[in-house]
Amino acid sequence: MALLHVQLINGLFQGPKQSPLSQRRARAGRCLCLQTQAPPSRTQRIMESLSVSGEVGGAGGAYSYSALKRLDQLWSSICSAQTVVEEPKKVVSSVPGFFGNSDLADKAVDTFDVLICGGTLGVFIATALCAKGLRVGIVERNVLKGREQEWNISRKELLELVEIGVLVEDDIELVTAAKFNPNRCGFEGKGDIWVEDILNLGVSPAKLIEVVKNRFISLGGVIFEGNSVSSISIYEDAAVLQLNEGNILSSRLVIDAMGNFSPIVKQIRSGRKPDGVCLVVGSCARGFKDNSTGDVIYTSSLVKKVGASEAQLFWEAFPAGSGPADRTTYMFTYLAPQPQSPKLEELLEEYWKLMPEYQGVSLDDLEIQRVLYGIFPTYCDSPLPAAFNRVLQFGDASGIQSPVSFGGFGSLTRHLKRLSTGIYEAMSDNLLDSYSLSLLNPYMRSPT
Repeated sequence: MALLHVQLINGLFQGPKQSPLSQRRARAGRCLCLQTQAPPSRTQRIMESLSVSGEVGGAGGAYSYSALKRLDQLWSSICSAQTVVEEPKKVVSSVPGFFGNSDLADKAVDTFDVLICGGTLGVFIATALCAKGLRVGIVERNVLKGREQEWNISRKELLELVEIGVLVEDDIELVTAAKFNPNRCGFEGKGDIWVEDILNLGVSPAKLIEVVKNRFISLGGVIFEGNSVSSISIYEDAAVLQLNEGNILSSRLVIDAMGNFSPIVKQIRSGRKPDGVCLVVGSCARGFKDNSTGDVIYTSSLVKKVGASEAQLFWEAFPAGSGPADRTTYMFTYLAPQPQSPKLEELLEEYWKLMPEYQGVSLDDLEIQRVLYGIFPTYCDSPLPAAFNRVLQFGDASGIQSPVSFGGFGSLTRHLKRLSTGIYEAMSDNLLDSYSLSLLNPYMRSPT
């Protein structure tokens, strides 16, 4: 059947001969199809003109137009869902008895104190725990490496990584690609406030994760790259991971660092639709003349119509480390996912219109280096309490978020010291039940 299909397409298979009238109708149909096909959007033209290589999974590491369309399909499914986006796969299950007495005990290829699922941001907590003397492994479905696009953070926050043994102070200079001060906070018609030493460093994720990865390995850490989790069985004495590639690993504790769309989180939340979402689009471009300061948060307009919906648009802008005229600008908004919510591509179309006025440049004078986009779902019941013994959510998977950086690396660093200390104490006292682990991610109500 496949061969026949190819022959038909290539005209190699001679079917019944068509009449001249049928041939004219077929040609007219093809012409009509070509005439009614929508032209590519500006976003598509820009993104398909870029050379995209070395994309990494997780933490905003995809830049291609095809990846954008895939994420928009996921976003559309979230928006169109009533209450459940999809029925989740059961990844974690509780098994009575002791792992040491089970049939799998002799099949385990290695045993750890802690196993981290997801390495892009998980390597930070993994290294912190390794530095405390625990035996730690990382399961990462891709090669563990960082993206090209910089993370913006302050030196004070990086020094917290030094304090817990993830970095040494000399590493900060090594991984820092850009430094700038001051940064602006401003709202339309309300004036500006300039702040010092806030999100004023651009850190190279590629260099940072390479440094931390090497330190993790030097401390005795083990990385299972190119592996993904099939199932996790919780026994009275261990958590056992079965990997899709066939290996079986056991540990006292599993830390889920697989991000916003972790399959374990989907199971815990029963595939429930998020209560809100932060949508982010942007670009890194070359050709900015005024490039010595940044914007932490800025609005240049009131609520605008985007697609079939309305949104309040916020901006961030930072000098990039790839060149003196290179600058990253982000446009983001917070909204409830509804069928009429704008797609990421629609937001990008609005971004190309508004960004030049916001930055005082012409789009024709800029050389786009990469296009950026992401989705950060959020739930009212966050951070997420531990739902199973011996399993703890970390980073974006936990739902710990902050208003501006919202998720990812910036949000993670502010909790790393507290969490690594708490996890070590829980391990030391064998307090690995779901109630005890939930105390590590407490719900902190905002003051009213």
